[in-house]
Order: sequence, then structure tokens, then C-alpha cells
Amino acid sequence: MTENATAISTSLRARLLRWLLLPGLMLAFGLLAKNYLTVSEMANRIQDRLLVALAVTISEHAINSRGDLLSRDIELLLEQFTRENTYYRVQGPDGAFVTGDSGLPRLPDGVTLEPGVPHFYNAHYRNEDVRAVTMKYLVSNPSSNIYGWVTIDVSQTRRERDNLIYDELLGSTTDFLVLMFLGGVFAWIGVSRGLAPLRRLQQAIRRRSTDDLRPIRHAMPKEVTEVVRSLNALLARLESSITANQRFIADASHQLRTPLATVQAEAEWALRNASDQQDRQALERIVSQTRQTARLANQLLNLARVSPEGRKAVRYEKTDLLALAASVTSGMVRYAIRHDIDLGFDDQSEGMNCEIETGNEVLLQEMLGNLIENAILYGTPGTIVTVRVIGRGVAVGPVLEVEDNGPGIPEKDRDTVLERFVRLDEQNGQGCGLGLAIVKEVANAHQAVMSLEDGKDGVGLKVRIAFPR
Repeated sequence: MTENATAISTSLRARLLRWLLLPGLMLAFGLLAKNYLTVSEMANRIQDRLLVALAVTISEHAINSRGDLLSRDIELLLEQFTRENTYYRVQGPDGAFVTGDSGLPRLPDGVTLEPGVPHFYNAHYRNEDVRAVTMKYLVSNPSSNIYGWVTIDVSQTRRERDNLIYDELLGSTTDFLVLMFLGGVFAWIGVSRGLAPLRRLQQAIRRRSTDDLRPIRHAMPKEVTEVVRSLNALLARLESSITANQRFIADASHQLRTPLATVQAEAEWALRNASDQQDRQALERIVSQTRQTARLANQLLNLARVSPEGRKAVRYEKTDLLALAASVTSGMVRYAIRHDIDLGFDDQSEGMNCEIETGNEVLLQEMLGNLIENAILYGTPGTIVTVRVIGRGVAVGPVLEVEDNGPGIPEKDRDTVLERFVRLDEQNGQGCGLGLAIVKEVANAHQAVMSLEDGKDGVGLKVRIAFPR
């Protein structure tokens, strides 16, 4: 079964329409069958009464005319009146043939005629289906040459009768099809309106960011309320679990910072005073690993701080992105020089406003610091790193860019590197795989759009943070 077929079979709308329309179709077919039987019965009843009247009229004519056939004028009149071919046969006492069509079908075997009581039956005559009636009655006029029990048979084709039933059935079927179509349209509209709360719920969930675990407050029909309540309970448990994990990480990172700083200071002191070459090499490895571990602890603490739970106590206010970027860049120039990196600042505000309406300076400084530090740590000596701020336009907010001409990140890996603890260059022991994850969290907190692009002339990497208007 294909994915689309599975989706259709599990669609709530399809299920509701199926349960609404199938009983309707079955009811329509039942009503059509009942209508067919009713119309057939009424047509037969009318035609049978007409046959009896014809039988009486024809028999009286035969008796009064002493056995003559009906005149051609009367036969044409009968045909025009009934629109059917009519055949008759009159038999005298003891079954003697008097007049009419001698080849008419006989009364079915086993049927006993009661005087004056007509007996109807279906037969086949002259290659057509006919409706027939046979009745007998007593002729007591001594002046007639026919005296005694007379039997009259009248048969009539069924064309007009069948046409009447067919026309009635066709009309009923057309009416039912129109009603079913209108019923289907109204059912579709009704189901769509009935499912509207579910669509609103879907849109409300879809609009949320991945870190938005607030309870759903939308008013829902009582059939969906229980589902929403269960979903809110799940969100609450998930938020509690995430909060506990973030708190544990923050506490552990905080507790590790002091002993790590102590170990690093002791190792650096020992390195400065060590004279043996092997001791120096071992101490250099200890210092390097201690610095890396301390950086990891700091990054974990920063990540916990910028996570949704950590941001709950953060205060947002109007922030000048241009001044903040210039200050952070200036503060990291010495760090860049130590790594032989050319760090610069490019003001492209062109006098336009660069303020972020709801920003947090601490988080934004953390974000920009991580971007610059990443560019420095993963760049080679001589790499040029440029921090750029573009002023706010009519439809867009200010934009922060950090561009370098370093090794860059392949396009296929640019989504992956935003995940935590993902490092493309495992040989570079200075990174811990959390820098871009922190940047992404801060961008999400400011509802900014973060993108990784090629640097100038396709060389290096440009990280672009576009803030909302």
C-alpha cells in the first residue's frame, strides 16, 4: 500500500464521509427498490382493471352481434386509447370457439375459474410479453344464439405498462442521484466545519518553536478537550524532564569550573618551572587537556543558560546591535592577535537603525563571542575574520554577519554542525562542538533567522543572523 493510500485510509475526514454516505447510499437503493415495486403494482392494478373493462365490453359486443368480430374502427380506437395491441377470444358453453383469436394462450393448468371472477396471468403471444385476463359469466338471454356459460380471454401487450414503470423509475433515480450529490456536498461541508478545531490545533502546534512547551490554551470541542489535556500533561512532563537535565548540567559545569581552574593554574606553574623535556611535554598535554575541559564546562554552562529553561529569567529590552557588535569585536582583538588572525569590524548600517526591539545583551554577547571564537579556533594563521552589521530596512530587521576566509563548512554538513557535540574536524582539539548550538539557541530566543553561507568568492564561511523587524 502506498503512503498516499495509507493516508486516505486513515484520514478522519474520509472515515466520517464514508460512515455518512454509505448508509445514505444503502437507504437510497432501498427506497428505489421500494418505489419500483410500488409503481409496478399500481401500473398492473390500473391495467388489470382496464383489461376487465375490455373483456366485458368485447364479450357484450360478441353476444349482441351474435358472434361477430370487433370492427376495425373499434380495434383502432382501442389501440389509440390503450397504445397497446389487444387480442381476445370468446368461447361459448363447452369451450366452443365463438370469435376472436383462436391461438391466444390458454389459462394456466390447474386454475379453476369462478363465475364473474377475473383471473390474471402473464403470457407470451406473437413474440411479445402480454398481460391476460380470463373470466366467465352466464348468458341467460334465450333470444341470443349464445346461451349458457361464456368464457372471454383478453390479452394485451405490456409496452405502455413497461414504459410507464421505466419512466417513473428513471425519474426517481435521477431525483435520488441529485439528492445524494447534494447530500455529499453538504456532508463534505459539515465534516470540514466539524474538523476545523483540529486544523486550528494543528496550526497552533505547527507555529510553535521546538523549545516552546507551554500548555495549549485554545478552546476545543469536548471530544478533543481530553486529547488536548493529555497533550498538555505530556508537555508538562517533558518540560520538567528537560528542566531537571538542564539544571543538572548547569550545576555540574559550575562545580567543575573551580577545580579545573585550580588544576590548570597548578599545571601551568609546574610547566614554567619544569626543566626536564619529558616532564614539560607531559605538563603541556595536561595544560592543553585542562583548558579544553574547562572550555567544555564553560560551554555547557552557557548552553544551559541560553536554553529555553535558562532563558525564563532573562529580561529582554531594546538593544543596539551595532554598539554591542563593535564592543564584543574590540574585546576579542587581543585573542585574535595571539592566534595570528586578522579580526575586523565592518559597519554597514549606513545611518540606519540597528536596534533590536526585544534583545538581551548578555545572550547576544555570548552568541557573537562564540561566532568569533569559532572563526579564530578553526582558522589558520592569517585568516581574515570580519564582523559586519547591516542596518534595519523597511521590511527586515538588522543583520549580523561573521565572515571568514578559513576552511569553511561543506554545504551538506551545515545543518549537522548546528547540533550539539558535532565536530567536523576531530583533529582540532580546541573545539567542543557546542559553539554553533549556543548561537542557534540565542538566535531562536530572539526569533532571528540563522543561516550558514559561503564566504566571499565561495571561500570560507559566512554566518548570517537576520533579526525580525
